[in-house]
Amino acid sequence: MKPLHFKLLLATILVAGLTIASTQAQNAPTFIPTANAVETRIGTLKFEQGFPTEETKNKVFDEIDYQRAVQAYLWAYPAVSFQSIMIEAKRAFGLDLNDMGIADNFIDTKSLWLTANDVTIYALANIDLGKQGPVVIDIPPGAIVGIIDDFWQRSLADIGLPGPYGDKGGKFLILPPGYSGEVPQTGYAVLKGTMNNYNAMVRGIIVNNDKDAAVQNVKRVKIYPLSESGNPKPNKFVSISGAVINTLPPPGLDYWERLWMFINNNPVQEHDRFYMAMLKPLGIEKGKPFQPDARQRKILEEATRIGDAMGRVMLFDGPERFTGIHAFASTNWHWVILVKPTQETETYSQVDERLHYTYGAIYTSPAIGVMKAGPGTNYVQAFKDKDGNRFDGSKSYRLHVPANVPASAFWSLTLYSSDSRSMLQNSQNDAARSSYDKLKTNADGSIDLFFGPKAPAGNESNWIGTVSGKGFYPMFRFYSPKEGLFDGSWKLPDVETIK
Repeated sequence: MKPLHFKLLLATILVAGLTIASTQAQNAPTFIPTANAVETRIGTLKFEQGFPTEETKNKVFDEIDYQRAVQAYLWAYPAVSFQSIMIEAKRAFGLDLNDMGIADNFIDTKSLWLTANDVTIYALANIDLGKQGPVVIDIPPGAIVGIIDDFWQRSLADIGLPGPYGDKGGKFLILPPGYSGEVPQTGYAVLKGTMNNYNAMVRGIIVNNDKDAAVQNVKRVKIYPLSESGNPKPNKFVSISGAVINTLPPPGLDYWERLWMFINNNPVQEHDRFYMAMLKPLGIEKGKPFQPDARQRKILEEATRIGDAMGRVMLFDGPERFTGIHAFASTNWHWVILVKPTQETETYSQVDERLHYTYGAIYTSPAIGVMKAGPGTNYVQAFKDKDGNRFDGSKSYRLHVPANVPASAFWSLTLYSSDSRSMLQNSQNDAARSSYDKLKTNADGSIDLFFGPKAPAGNESNWIGTVSGKGFYPMFRFYSPKEGLFDGSWKLPDVETIK
């Protein structure tokens, strides 16, 4: 190559290189240094030469801990709810582990239980596998529907009619987490627990209007440690009917203390480890006492206030964020149970769905929310009337219930207080009507139910009283639902305002 040609080639390469370098420089991301002052929702955050000031450091750490406390509140709600039931059952009725509280004459509307109803014979017991080892639940034959849930309100098993033994009765054996002892080979449906704390609830289904027979059958349920299976002592049953108690999760520091109690009595689940890390700077740590300082107390107390507000919004408006909510086309009725019994989907854990359900109710199970005909139950609820307005206790309403309600066992309609999510407290001390009642029926077999502060003349038997100044919402239950609930052949219309 001639010297001149070489020089030209070299010059061309240098120019091209400079052009490329210039283009790269123009396209390179611009470095943005930390601003000296950043405006945020918690005020102005100041940085000096890139470093946070002492005031900014304290503000940011408080905000980190506050945000984590709020999310921990929402995450913990089902566990604190069950912990509260256990504490109140002990305080009000002296119920120890395995003892059963029974609503032998139904639950009083003056008691606060999340969406309990006063047409069902309930009985419940608390179980602690860490203290008792394997525990046996012996269900008698007959019309009993039951649930075993851990304190996260995840279903371990259905018992009674929807369970593996149906109406024949049978024994269930719950093993503690990581249990390596001897397990009986026959005679039990063996269940492997992942927690120490469980709650067993059974409902006696009233057949042929014989309430006493349903009560006596429930009282044949037995719960005892496997170690006592050779000669189990009789279970203690205590009536909870007529009692006035509050089983709702409490506000303030009591909420966190109950969470701390639960955490310290149960293994940490793998998918909860991040929450445990979030709670640590707030003074809640497994194996250590709960002694929050003044800063932590302030954050925890504020978090329960906003957390409760978030739970309330998620209950009443959360379904707008979900899919598959509508029970009947073009109505405001939606399915109550939008969370799976495991609280898991293929790709995520149901955080919002779990809060939506457990803020307003208790217990999950494959048989609660069953989407097919057969044993079990399904519920629908509405938070707005036909015109899209919230329910107002000073107004009067009518619900037309078409004939042939698709429920093999029975159906019920219960009104709940919008503030406590418990049965509406009214002058009747009765918040429900059901197919057990002697209701006025229309010529075509349909029934009109009425809600309002005053009974409509001639329809007193079909009326549930409301209270002026108090919001409420209706829940319709189908016990042993029929196919008509799911195939569109039967439809519950919206509640209408009587003008």
